[in-house]
Amino acid sequence: MRTARLIAVLAGAALLLAMLTALPAGGAARRSIAAFARNAGAVNGIKASRRPKPGRLVPLGKNAKLPSSVIPTTRGARGLQGPAGPPGPVGPQGPQGAAGPAGPGAAKLGFDAPANTPVGTILTFGGLILRAACAASGDMSVSARSTLDNARMHVAGIADTGAFYREDDDLDAGSDYDVLGADDDDVAGTIVYRTPTGSGTVSVSFLGEEYSIAGVARCQFAGTAVSAK
Repeated sequence: MRTARLIAVLAGAALLLAMLTALPAGGAARRSIAAFARNAGAVNGIKASRRPKPGRLVPLGKNAKLPSSVIPTTRGARGLQGPAGPPGPVGPQGPQGAAGPAGPGAAKLGFDAPANTPVGTILTFGGLILRAACAASGDMSVSARSTLDNARMHVAGIADTGAFYREDDDLDAGSDYDVLGADDDDVAGTIVYRTPTGSGTVSVSFLGEEYSIAGVARCQFAGTAVSAK
């Protein structure tokens, strides 16, 4: 019954509209209907637009907020700095860099032997070889040689007998040079060795001593060698 009444009401409205348009005042009615149709997409006469246009309404986005294109972009004054946040996790280790040039090195001299100790090597460092022995009489000898031919070696020191200086400007691998000579007791000094091409040097600061413990003669040659390239 309700459906039939609704159909009858709609039919009556349609008939009434047709009659109004047929009357002399029907032109005004038609204009009103057309104006209503033109304003169907407007609110209080203001039309909508999906893009910002002057005099148009812009709908909200899916997030129920106005699009960024219609929000003012003027930046305000910078606020106060906030507290520092917690430190982040440690990142992965980076690749290893290239090896740099070799730096200076050092070696210790510690020859301390009783009488009747045969000759033996006490230092091989930066191309310089030092050998030492302690004879049955307690007399110490120290000799030098090079791992390469045509090296240079200078020696300067002070013994209980006075200062001394000696050198070998052609120190070879197959020859031994007497470092101390007769100044083998109560002595201190410096040995400077240079490789044949000058690519490296060795400086040795030393002391030499002939002494005895409990009546047993001993020989001591101690110091430090420093190499640079």
